[in-house]
Amino acid sequence: MTTSRRTFLKTGVAGVSMAWGSTGVMAEARNNAEVHDSISANLRELVGKIRLGAEFFLNHTATEESVRKHFRLMQSYDFTVARIFIIWDDIEPTPGAWTFERYDWIYDAARDSGIKIAATLCSEDPPGWMKLTPFYHNHMNLNDPNLREHAATYLEKVVNRYRNHPGQGAWLLMNEPHPEYFFDRATMGAFGKWLESKYGTVEELNKYWFQPIEKFSDVQLSPSQWDSYWVDYHSFIDWHEFNDDNLVEILQWVKGQIRQFDSVHPTHINPVGGNRWQESKTVDFVGASIHPAWLFNDFKRQDFGIAFAYFVDLLAGAAGAKPWWVTELQGGPTIFTGHRPMNPTADELSRWLWDAFGAGARGVVFWLWNPRVLGREAGEWQLVSLEGAASNRVAASKSVLEAVGRMPFLAESTPQPPKTAILYNRETLLLIEIDGRPQQRTHEAVWSLMGCYEALRRKHVPASFIDVDDLKSGGAGKYDVLYLPYSYAIDDHAVSALKDFVRNGGTLWADGLLGWKNEYGAIRPSLPGSLSDVFGWETYMADVNPVEEPYSVTGSNEAAGELWKIPLKLHGAEVLVRDGEGQPFATEHAFGKGKAIYYGAAVTLGYFHRGNPKVQEWITSPAVKASSSALVQLLKASDQVGFRPLHHVTGPVAILTNWGLESEIEIRLAGEYTTVANVLTDAPVKVTRRDQNTYAELIVPAGKACVLKANK
Repeated sequence: MTTSRRTFLKTGVAGVSMAWGSTGVMAEARNNAEVHDSISANLRELVGKIRLGAEFFLNHTATEESVRKHFRLMQSYDFTVARIFIIWDDIEPTPGAWTFERYDWIYDAARDSGIKIAATLCSEDPPGWMKLTPFYHNHMNLNDPNLREHAATYLEKVVNRYRNHPGQGAWLLMNEPHPEYFFDRATMGAFGKWLESKYGTVEELNKYWFQPIEKFSDVQLSPSQWDSYWVDYHSFIDWHEFNDDNLVEILQWVKGQIRQFDSVHPTHINPVGGNRWQESKTVDFVGASIHPAWLFNDFKRQDFGIAFAYFVDLLAGAAGAKPWWVTELQGGPTIFTGHRPMNPTADELSRWLWDAFGAGARGVVFWLWNPRVLGREAGEWQLVSLEGAASNRVAASKSVLEAVGRMPFLAESTPQPPKTAILYNRETLLLIEIDGRPQQRTHEAVWSLMGCYEALRRKHVPASFIDVDDLKSGGAGKYDVLYLPYSYAIDDHAVSALKDFVRNGGTLWADGLLGWKNEYGAIRPSLPGSLSDVFGWETYMADVNPVEEPYSVTGSNEAAGELWKIPLKLHGAEVLVRDGEGQPFATEHAFGKGKAIYYGAAVTLGYFHRGNPKVQEWITSPAVKASSSALVQLLKASDQVGFRPLHHVTGPVAILTNWGLESEIEIRLAGEYTTVANVLTDAPVKVTRRDQNTYAELIVPAGKACVLKANK
């Protein structure tokens, strides 16, 4: 709402205005309600059941019959989603000459095979005749009014062509949206408006930026201005935050163009960068690309279950209450692409599917169904051959889907709300991009996130991710335990929210240089910043000891110490762990109704690198305690077993995926249940009841999954 409109509504004339326009307002309200109902109905159709799909790539060698052959094959394997790229260059090869015949083949084949199309729009990927890109699959600048004008025509043509087609399922606003950091005049104009909205006056901005400007429209940055050792932090942070917000504005623009012509089909994105939490708010349901060959480079093959779970839970955290798919999951071999050569096995794909469905995914779409015949990824990633010979991975995927079909309760189940969350601290993750450059340490913050998650996952504690903006709006209140791994930068508003979280009864766990800087890199007088009253200790950076090698804290060779030795001057905190010299290393302090736990080194980073079980115990003990009151708790299993507890009205569900050797399992279910069955394999489950709880015991074979269902 604009200022002028807000002022107008405060006057007595507002009532006259509303009365005069009441018919129009009521009609608009009815239309909006009808649009919402139509979108909701189509969304329910897409996500009301668990689906499998794959990206179908339209090669230039394809014929109408070859397309139909592939879609019949998809149908025979129970795939009900085909994702496609509607490549701009394919449908407008010369200016104004629109041709859709080849994409009509796809849509008609989908209709005849009972498959829904998830159409990826490519308005940011202009055709070759515009001479803006070297090839397709390039994200160009939709701040450019000339490109945006052409893009609007592209969107109108595509959406109008297929909005009423029975094969249409969902519109993807773009593929893998992420900030692009253009430095052209159009982007600088948008940046100037963003700065004006943030600072209000040029005089206010000039208090912070090194290079002053005379007016907001004059702002001009260069891609090399942060390459030197001494750089302007304020302009760096503002520039990156603008690009996050600008991406959201572009996504909203694309969605707005769609809604001019199609008010019934849901929208979707699979973001890979920027502020995923904000980007997710632009669409009706969300997703992500999860490619082991690209993303799992910091994990060994035997830990791919943990790596997949990390990215799935990150996606689920960003989705919030919205339904979600895994929009891209590696389906075949990487030979020359990706960071590693690999081909997922049929068993790996099966376990990933079970873990995704256990986490709440309503669908998984593989990249890729059929191979490209030319280009960078030619002959890679595919589930089937060019001629349609199916791999064993397709059969394994169908087996999982058939099993899901025998479990109607699974589509009606919801993940058990976790009692534990990890702060996804974008402020630290951004600041370390500039702080960590001289020593090439920009990955430490994300590795610490992964280390914290891995420790909890191996201890079978379900955990969610919470964004720093959600923290500031009170979102941490639904959790018992909140982790702050490597959170050396955090703003004052977030600090206040952390205090409220603990004051109201939460347990806060942190390590390292907690609260040292604000979001712009300005230091606070001491550690832990403004949280010393919460944690009950204080220290000064002048007394911190950086260390080059990991060290043992207790003398038991646990190698928990990483990066720093942080001396703690206690102000009421209780010592949990002392180092070899008898100095406090870990503390606990009561604050309000809750407590704060702290470890004086990069403990989560150390666990990520070395996985010591003693360090795991330090990290996970508060979360394990909190999970003891959960409706479903995994008491005994190998640390290679993944655990997904779910709720169903007829009784709880647990999905287990074993990435290691055969493992004995014991699960506690709150309440007394008559039976607990392994509905996936019908293997025997021993059930005992005591203290108003039900305990289930079974064996999960190496490399397999099981689905437990309790019934009264």
